[in-house]
Amino acid sequence: MNLTAEPIDLQVEIAEVAADVDGQERTAQCGSKAWRGVVREPLVHFLLAGVVLFAAARLTQRFTSGSSAANRIQVSAAEIQRLREVWTRQWGRAPDSTQMQNLINEYVRDEVMYREALASGLDRDDTIIRRRLVEKMEFLSQELASVDPSEQELQAYFQENREKFRVPAQVAFAHIYFSTAKRGSSVEGDAARALAELRRKRTFSDASAGIGDPFILQNQYPLQTQEQIMELFGDGFAKELFQAEPGAWTGPIRSSYGFHLVQILQKLPSRVPALAEVRSEVLTDFKNQRLQTASERFYAQLRKRYRLDIDKAALAAAESQPQQDSRANHTASGEASADAPDVD
Repeated sequence: MNLTAEPIDLQVEIAEVAADVDGQERTAQCGSKAWRGVVREPLVHFLLAGVVLFAAARLTQRFTSGSSAANRIQVSAAEIQRLREVWTRQWGRAPDSTQMQNLINEYVRDEVMYREALASGLDRDDTIIRRRLVEKMEFLSQELASVDPSEQELQAYFQENREKFRVPAQVAFAHIYFSTAKRGSSVEGDAARALAELRRKRTFSDASAGIGDPFILQNQYPLQTQEQIMELFGDGFAKELFQAEPGAWTGPIRSSYGFHLVQILQKLPSRVPALAEVRSEVLTDFKNQRLQTASERFYAQLRKRYRLDIDKAALAAAESQPQQDSRANHTASGEASADAPDVD
């Protein structure tokens, strides 16, 4: 009996499930028919179209506002004043309304071209632009360091670097020239005999009159440093000149021109000047050193952000290349010499 009871119950369950499914299908069919009826209504079409248009308008507004902000060119009051001042300095008068508008138009044109160049990546891989940007970063690092120092700072710097501002020894001198080209091998002897004659005379101011040969430069020089004299007459002449004592004629001293008898008119020893004498030089040197220090510190801080990765194989190849080129050139030169015909 149990065996027959289970099939009867199963049949009932199947029937109930079938009835439920049939009911759901009928409900779905009724809902589908109702939805199709709603969709066909003109009012629904109008509402859907409105929703789509509203969403599109919001998206367009958002995109346009973002784009306009990014592409906005603002000619500020400060920029207008700058353009006006540049024109005034160049032309000596203020621009009129037409010229001012032309300046603004040119500024806008430059700005548009500049932004489009950046957007196109034209600033990349350009050596000139790269160097200019590096210079701007250097200027940025040195901006704060360009302020004038206080009197105490300048005095302290001068005391620490006194030797940098030492004034070198100087001499003022007159000379009598003896030309090697004109006198030949007798030039040094002629100069020695003239020196003996000069030393016999008591008055030295006019003693050189009629002695020696014409000289293409000066016969008398104001105070000069040893370096300045070396540039004119040569190293040997400058060294001997600074060993001579003021007053008496001495020589002969050889130069790149010939031989000379010289008279030291004034001789000043080397000395460290007071700050007031070299204030501008000290100030310039102080600023330059502070700018250099600020630049190095700024770079050191930036450098910490980067990790250096050098291709060591490529570096080794590049370092060995000059040696290989040198050996190749030497070999080629030797082969060329060996192949060259003998010339008698």
